[in-house]
Amino acid sequence: MSVFARLIKQNPIVPLAAALVFSMLAFGGCTRHKHIVVESGKAEDYYCSFYEDGTVEITSYTGSAEELKLPNRIGEYEVVGFGVKAFDGCVGLKRVYIPPTVTSLPSKLFNACPDLEAVYFSESVKTVGKNAVFECPSFKTVLFGGSAEEWDGVFIGTVPWTDNYEIVNSEIVFDYVLN
Repeated sequence: MSVFARLIKQNPIVPLAAALVFSMLAFGGCTRHKHIVVESGKAEDYYCSFYEDGTVEITSYTGSAEELKLPNRIGEYEVVGFGVKAFDGCVGLKRVYIPPTVTSLPSKLFNACPDLEAVYFSESVKTVGKNAVFECPSFKTVLFGGSAEEWDGVFIGTVPWTDNYEIVNSEIVFDYVLN
């Protein structure tokens, strides 16, 4: 029997203490990661990362809808975000409605979606990542749930006129209400 195995057998609290010390050394002072993934898997037409705080991030869409209203919740988990390229190469997808539980859209959220025409998001979105809509030649409309003043407060990429060309050059419909 190894020294480590004997130590665990004599004192079962040792692995817990070792894990705690390791996490403090490995992640102490880390401010970038706010959540700890407790499970990753497929739910409905989505691959997801489920977090310990009861939230979920959609990392990939596998469905074939033409119009997609994303859920506020997947099971008991609140949808709060998306992975980069969560909608990658989605042929046939024309309209997407992002739930108000989401506050930030990542880079290249919609990547190479040739039929994508419009995206709805509420005034809860405060940040739009670099090239959030990228290589989507049919894209022409942002349906924004807030006012023009609220739109002015949304941070759009690092250099909006180049990093988010497709969004900046689209028609923005303000105060859009979902049915």
